[in-house]
Amino acid sequence: MKKPPQSEADKFPFRSIGARIKAVRETTAMSATDFAAVCGFNYTRYINWETGHRRIMPDEATVLCEKFGLTLDFIYRGIEAQLPQSLLIALSSSPRQSAAKISKEIPDKSAASIKSSN
Repeated sequence: MKKPPQSEADKFPFRSIGARIKAVRETTAMSATDFAAVCGFNYTRYINWETGHRRIMPDEATVLCEKFGLTLDFIYRGIEAQLPQSLLIALSSSPRQSAAKISKEIPDKSAASIKSSN
């Protein structure tokens, strides 16, 4: 039986999380290879998070929080309220779509599935 074609959301279910991680990396002006190394992550694993192919686990997301002043709310839900002002300025001045805009355009289904399972 032939499988129906996958939509972009099906191929990359965690794209909004990955977009926020990538936005933070871009503010550091590091390559994906350097960013992964600085954080102690395997490059392939990191790139799968950044592209939205895989979801970053909370213990790994906590490493990003500690190194870059992020919050889990920002990584998983796009809530910028508790981010340091310097990071907010860097994110807003970066020549790309803002992470908040991406979050609104591409809702993260993983948060909804967690909420509905409780």
